[in-house]
Amino acid sequence: MAPLPGLHAPAKPVPPLPQNFRIAVITHASDHFDGGGYLLHRLIEHWSPRGVDVTAMKGPAGTPAEADLAVCHVDMTAVDDQHARLLERYPLVINGRVLDISKSAFSNQLITLEDDYQGPVIVKTDKNFGGMREMQARFQQGDMNARIDVQRPWRKVEYLPAYPVFAAPTAVPLGVWRNPNLVVEKFRPEQCEDGTYVLRVWIFFGDRGIYYQCISEEPIIKSHNTIRRENLDLADLPEALREKREKLDFDYGKFDFGIVDGEVVLYDVNRTPGSSRGGGETSEVKINIRNLSEGLDYFLNKLGKKLDL
Repeated sequence: MAPLPGLHAPAKPVPPLPQNFRIAVITHASDHFDGGGYLLHRLIEHWSPRGVDVTAMKGPAGTPAEADLAVCHVDMTAVDDQHARLLERYPLVINGRVLDISKSAFSNQLITLEDDYQGPVIVKTDKNFGGMREMQARFQQGDMNARIDVQRPWRKVEYLPAYPVFAAPTAVPLGVWRNPNLVVEKFRPEQCEDGTYVLRVWIFFGDRGIYYQCISEEPIIKSHNTIRRENLDLADLPEALREKREKLDFDYGKFDFGIVDGEVVLYDVNRTPGSSRGGGETSEVKINIRNLSEGLDYFLNKLGKKLDL
């Protein structure tokens, strides 16, 4: 993932943390959290000098890490019952209520074959990230059929490397509609007057955030086809998106969206956003990351109120 642009945020002093403060990062057994590549690593870089002791724990196996606060960082679409029970032992859990980020859990653009909609549509996996993480986990557990290179008919597809767009619902293969692993959404990209397309991104941690947009000549915007990135003011973030975050109970994450015909269209939500490893960053990006990391104090205040400290 490319470096994260965002708001110009002035540096300001942060209060000291409680002595020997401990954070447990709860991951899935198949996650490669120790390998880096997540935005949370960048935040931890700013917490460590403040005296925070961070321990990453792979799932519910073994002795639970002792901590004052936990982060649910399970890089799967759904958090299973075992992980959910593990989270319950901690007094406060960041994203502890974000247990399902499937498309069917948040999207307002889903349609069925019976709906009276005739515009373009996009076919996605109901699971996050094209369904890859779940297939990787199954493969690691010994399921040799869980391979992303296996060609399957539409009614049995579990993984999509890219999301195809069709001119109308009637053009979608019948097998898609019969496949519970797939969903069909109205295809509503945001487009500028000059014909380019826009993807808006909001990254947040507690009460801190970064807001920017990516511009591309292609309607499905990825890092490789982005022409430029432009910073946006958080004051201009649509209130409907803040309300959606509250409804979904997100403490930390990344929302991809567009504004189409005056309506917020949420394309994707992510509780484990990625990040570059810090090389070659501008001073602006470094300030943004530091500003985001200071959202930890929001959770400290919340924890203090919960424990009546």
